[in-house]
Amino acid sequence: MGNVKLTGRIVVPGDSDYELAREEFNTRYDLYPCVIVFCEETCDVVNAVKWAKEKCVPFRIRTGRHSYEAYSSLDDGLVIDISEMKSFRVSKDKKLISVQAGALLLPLYTELYKRGVTIPGGTCPSVGLAGLSLGGGWGMLTRQYGMLCDTLLALEMVTADGTVVYASEKKNSDLFWACRGGGGNNFGIVTKFLFRAIPVNKVSIFKIVWDWKGFKQVVDAFQNWAPFTDKKLTGILDIYTKEIGELKSLGEYLGPEEKLRKLLKPLIESYPAKEVVIQEVPYIDAVRIFGGLMPGMEEYDIGHGDPDAHPFKNTGAFANELLPSAGIKILKHFLANSPSVENKVQLQALAGNVMKQSPADTAYVHRKALFSLLYITKWQEKEEARKNVKWVERMRDELLPFAEGAYVNFHDNCIENWLEQAYGSNLPRLREIKTKYDPENVFTFPLGIPPL
Repeated sequence: MGNVKLTGRIVVPGDSDYELAREEFNTRYDLYPCVIVFCEETCDVVNAVKWAKEKCVPFRIRTGRHSYEAYSSLDDGLVIDISEMKSFRVSKDKKLISVQAGALLLPLYTELYKRGVTIPGGTCPSVGLAGLSLGGGWGMLTRQYGMLCDTLLALEMVTADGTVVYASEKKNSDLFWACRGGGGNNFGIVTKFLFRAIPVNKVSIFKIVWDWKGFKQVVDAFQNWAPFTDKKLTGILDIYTKEIGELKSLGEYLGPEEKLRKLLKPLIESYPAKEVVIQEVPYIDAVRIFGGLMPGMEEYDIGHGDPDAHPFKNTGAFANELLPSAGIKILKHFLANSPSVENKVQLQALAGNVMKQSPADTAYVHRKALFSLLYITKWQEKEEARKNVKWVERMRDELLPFAEGAYVNFHDNCIENWLEQAYGSNLPRLREIKTKYDPENVFTFPLGIPPL
């Protein structure tokens, strides 16, 4: 192979920017790579893979640093960071978006909006495009446009031997299938995506807040409404701890405010609300609001650290049927007995055009789910970690009769049968494709797909 050299912006221990370069979004983890290479071109990625193989150095791939278990970094290894590869191009007819895989969501949304288009991606401003897309990609436009991977048309990838390959429905179609829900770090390093563009201008959004006393009525009303309402409407329900004492639903509708008011009627009438806000706004303002920012606020700049980085343990599951009273009771019990006031559960509406494809059409298998559940715990002090992790895992376990499966982008190393939960009936085919493109398991991490 020869004496391959790393190219790009290289950071090593002792450099002034090493501490910032090694930081993860989940500050529960404190990892010390021996080298971090910020790739600027595809050739830098090729050189990084070849260098790691030649030196027998373990490596991980990183974009937005949002891996729940910090699998995008490691101790004493190489981190191949593609976050500086973020250029994009919108076709003249505004039907296609070509974008480098290192783009972060908010800056990308902002620039695309100036051209009147978007992609149906996630909400967190600093999430990386690559990990989100490869795991499926849920967001506030999901019920109308499907998962983000459903708008993916082609990609460029660096494989285990350092070769640059292209994948689409017509070329390397097996790899393309696997990359639509098979997760990052499994088959290679994606360096560029081609998406179908979504035209945007104004959208209607809502916020409804209820008191804790309406817990059962609100949860039941949301689950009976959110997966079945107009497909142009995607909603979430945040269920806070008893100490906070609130439930809050947010959502986005691709239509006028008056129509949204009518669609929300079943939810608003389920239990007397403390607050109801319904408004029509520019699409980019909705992006900022759902990302926890106010319109006009400065954009996130991960180059100066992520302001939302914190210690946490999240996990999740999918509900293919409505939660019965027993399931809602379990939710209420855990949120009434939470070790941290900041803990919560979020229900994310699915169905709609997510169901347009069958579970076998792409690697993303959870096509029949009505909604997903994200179980969230975060804390301030290190000594609080153990009881909060135990709390969130026990809640997931007790709700398994009503919600199972695992979302690839919600990595959880406490799920023993992770591969089966994440990939279901698609796992055998994914392992075959892994064996074809990475037989030596060069791209590996604790919850990765193994070759046969």
